[in-house]
Order: sequence, then structure tokens, then C-alpha cells
Amino acid sequence: MGVKRIRARAVVACGLFVAAGLATVVVGGAEAQQPSPPTGTLQLVQRERDARFHFIDVPPLRGARHPTSGDGFVITGAVRDQAGMRVGRLQAVFVLTNVRREQAQVTATFILSDGRVVASGAETRANVDDFAIVGGTGRYTGARGTLRVTDSRRSTAFLFTFLG
Repeated sequence: MGVKRIRARAVVACGLFVAAGLATVVVGGAEAQQPSPPTGTLQLVQRERDARFHFIDVPPLRGARHPTSGDGFVITGAVRDQAGMRVGRLQAVFVLTNVRREQAQVTATFILSDGRVVASGAETRANVDDFAIVGGTGRYTGARGTLRVTDSRRSTAFLFTFLG
């Protein structure tokens, strides 16, 4: 057998092997059961002392005392359950959209031991704001619903209401 013929057979054999592997992956994937979206509620809290704040000043540079539209800030830190046990971490980005009214566009990710929950929406700097739950991973795959954020002097409370 010539070298060309051996190469051709090897290419065909590899192609068949890859095709068989893909068929196995597709069939195996179809059998895997997808988790259902979460339902019910979840209550978390971030204590003031657990929160880390970082101001982002974009041109024109005027500092945190005199922010302009487009400036923003990042809040990170531990989140706790109702018993006070640390259950995860918050990473939130705020972009100021109306400085006079203290309004911002917000995207927040809650990194928990059993998955992540992502929420987004407009903040009005009221003591209570509602955001859309826009997705999640792990136990929170397919998550949708609302997130109510309530600020107080010493903490921020998060009430997730999952629609399933």
C-alpha cells in the first residue's frame, strides 16, 4: 500500500472516530436532565463593615464629591444569610446616569456556594429599590424574578423572589 493510500485511510478512520464521538456527546447530552429554575425566596444581607467601595472617576475628573454622569462605583464584599453566616460574595457595578437625582444603572452578581445570581436595573437612591433577576448558574440556572434591595444605616438587605 502506498503512503498516500495509508494517509487517506487514516483520515477516513479519524473522521469516523470523531463523528462517532460527536454522536455519543449529542445522545449523552440529550439524556442529561436540566435543573429547573429556582422558585421561592432567598434573603441575604451585606453588613456595612463587609462592603468595600471603590469610586470610578471618568473625564471630566471631578472626584467623588462632585461626580458627573458616567462616573461610577464598585461595591464588593461578603453577603450573609439571616443567621449571620457568610454564604457568598457580592460584586456590583453602578454607573451614574443622573447625578442630580442620584440615579444609576446597576449590574450585580451574587456569588454563592451553590451558584450565581445576576440582577440588573436602575437604582433611584431610595431606601428601597427593585431590580430584575436576569439569570444565574448552578442551582440558579434559568433564574428570573425580582430583587428588592433595602438600605439601612448598618446593612443592605436583599430579598430575591424567584418566579421559576
